[in-house]
Amino acid sequence: MSASQNETCPKPGADFHQNIFRRFAVHVIKKTSNLFWEVADDWSYKNERIAQYYDKTIGGDYEREYNVCGIPPDSKVLHIGCGAYPLTEMTLAQAHVRSVVGIDHTPITVKRARDVIRRRNLQGKISIEQGDGIDYPVEEFDVIIASSCSMPKVLILKHLFSTAKHGSKIIVRELDIGAGDILSSISKYQGITLEKCLHHNPFPFVEPMGWSTYCVQKQ
Repeated sequence: MSASQNETCPKPGADFHQNIFRRFAVHVIKKTSNLFWEVADDWSYKNERIAQYYDKTIGGDYEREYNVCGIPPDSKVLHIGCGAYPLTEMTLAQAHVRSVVGIDHTPITVKRARDVIRRRNLQGKISIEQGDGIDYPVEEFDVIIASSCSMPKVLILKHLFSTAKHGSKIIVRELDIGAGDILSSISKYQGITLEKCLHHNPFPFVEPMGWSTYCVQKQ
């Protein structure tokens, strides 16, 4: 169904305050999680031993994600929120995906990600660009991955669901506490189908913390 242009504002009361509290909690937890990923990327960028551990743990979950969601090897992939250590891009390149573009909105992050790609000699398969997920051109991509760190997620999904080409796969990562916003966004758009879900709990994301992958198809 299409999104309504006349949403009813919540009335002050218990539901209103619970909604405000939930929004605040989601915001704080997402900010904390994003800080963790920034630190992990920074350490992996600077230290090869940490990078190897990062590749083995988080990279293993990313590989499982791509297998479950079914990314064909001839795909052209866009990753929104690549970070300074573009593990998603490198894992895809190792899986022989045709080409991967990673974007991030921070210049220093883009520079560091490009440094990593050069060190790994992956310039022929991976390119890193500065860009924002809410307006980056996506029409040419077969698969689009929205990082859990990419914000504001609802606006990014609005852009992807509206402008991605028909037949494309959209893979959305989100902390479990923010799942409601993702599922709500998916339900608002015609031709957007949630096909599979995958839960992740690699260290240090032990239960009840973790994130989920939503494999979405645009008809």
